[in-house]
Amino acid sequence: MAKGVGPKKGGTGPPADPTCKKLDQKNARARARIIRQLKKKKTKAAREARKKAEKTGMTVSSAESTVPGANGSFTASSSGVANVQIPNNTATDSTSAQSMGMNAKDRASKAKKHEDAKEAAGVLCDKRHVHPGGGKGAHAECKIVNKMTNKGGAMRGGKMVLSIDWRSRTYGESGMPCSSCFAMLCKAAQECDIKVFICDHQQQQQPMDQNCDEPGKYEDLCERVDGGPTPGR
Repeated sequence: MAKGVGPKKGGTGPPADPTCKKLDQKNARARARIIRQLKKKKTKAAREARKKAEKTGMTVSSAESTVPGANGSFTASSSGVANVQIPNNTATDSTSAQSMGMNAKDRASKAKKHEDAKEAAGVLCDKRHVHPGGGKGAHAECKIVNKMTNKGGAMRGGKMVLSIDWRSRTYGESGMPCSSCFAMLCKAAQECDIKVFICDHQQQQQPMDQNCDEPGKYEDLCERVDGGPTPGR
């Protein structure tokens, strides 16, 4: 599908999938609450986070999960300041190790100190995924998976549907996960047997392919979710 082709959110097309519609509404309510709550705060961090929520630079994502031990609804923001404005979210939903992630060299290392660090930072089934370093484990979708993992369930099997409201300075509005979050969700689908779906621009569920780690699969999902090979609607 070429960029811009097909009905957009709110346009004509098939009826919205009920789960995607519900999650889209949760994203909208969460973003509105973040803006409303941060207007009351006078700190520089609050002003900067509110600006991102109103314009670009912040993602708000919601998920509906039937994953055993981690079922339910989850919403998170890529901004830590904004995230705690969402009901039932706290700064401790993700551990610092999960949020910071690890660099590629340490993730590939078999040294005991790195194995211990990977265990502390790991998410999904058997803690088999560690987010890339530099704080990428604090992205909105990562915060959701971190919280699900920390609930203590096996994180294996079941289904997870994600609605993503990514307001990117580069791409504009997108329903896609970034490439590092895509890799995490691919690991969930391939190695944890979780059926992962992303809500597209018509509020329909698009599945993560089982061969999602092959070249071109990010672009393929982007075609189905946003209507073009790169994020942005």
